[in-house]
Amino acid sequence: MNLFIVLVLSIISILFLLVGTLIVFSTKNSNKVMTFSVSLGFSVLILLGVIHLIPDAYSFFNGSLDNVKSILFLALFTFLGFIIVFVLDLFGGHHHEHEEDHSNFNHISLITCIFLVIHNLIEGMTLYSSVLLNYETAVILTLGIGLHNIPLGFTLSSTFSKNHSKIETLLYIVFIGFSYLIGGFLAFKFESYLVSDFVLGSALMFTFGMILYIAIFEFLPLIRESKDKKTRNLGLIVGVVAMILTLFL
Repeated sequence: MNLFIVLVLSIISILFLLVGTLIVFSTKNSNKVMTFSVSLGFSVLILLGVIHLIPDAYSFFNGSLDNVKSILFLALFTFLGFIIVFVLDLFGGHHHEHEEDHSNFNHISLITCIFLVIHNLIEGMTLYSSVLLNYETAVILTLGIGLHNIPLGFTLSSTFSKNHSKIETLLYIVFIGFSYLIGGFLAFKFESYLVSDFVLGSALMFTFGMILYIAIFEFLPLIRESKDKKTRNLGLIVGVVAMILTLFL
């Protein structure tokens, strides 16, 4: 029964991702959409870490460790996540030349896809854990996840659609969303091993390290080079507002 509830909540989270995708598909000015979505994505990714991932991970660590050790593990796993993406970049031969070309957007999409799959696996596990506590908490958590999934879906769809058809973009988004289901199933299957405070906290900060790398070395240069300041600033503001709203869910 608990696994079925996680399945339903995960599908709802995927639908929120698809809402962002549909917004992109219904908009014709691709340059404005790209500027807006990259700016929005930057603020969403940074605040996702600051507002949600860091406090949640600290809470997980602090359940069994003192404050100093908790902070050390926060820093350690953030650094590991950051370095992993850096190494992937080196082996991928990407040199951060931020012209608006297809290979650059494809690179951003691929790396972002990797860390979102990891992030969603953890959120799927967290959803399962929240269902074990009580259903009300699980529903509130799902709404919070869904709200920040809309701008994430918007940003991902904008970058993927540069190199892929609408059908292929939809398949990527569904694949990313499907990792919620996998996370929930893994938590159900290996509950005694995976649903632990230390594992969840470590994975969340590892994800945050990946987020930092993408935000600083991929999104930020594109934002700084944008000549459409109105659209850029609007995207940043909307991202901030959207993430602040998640605090009330």
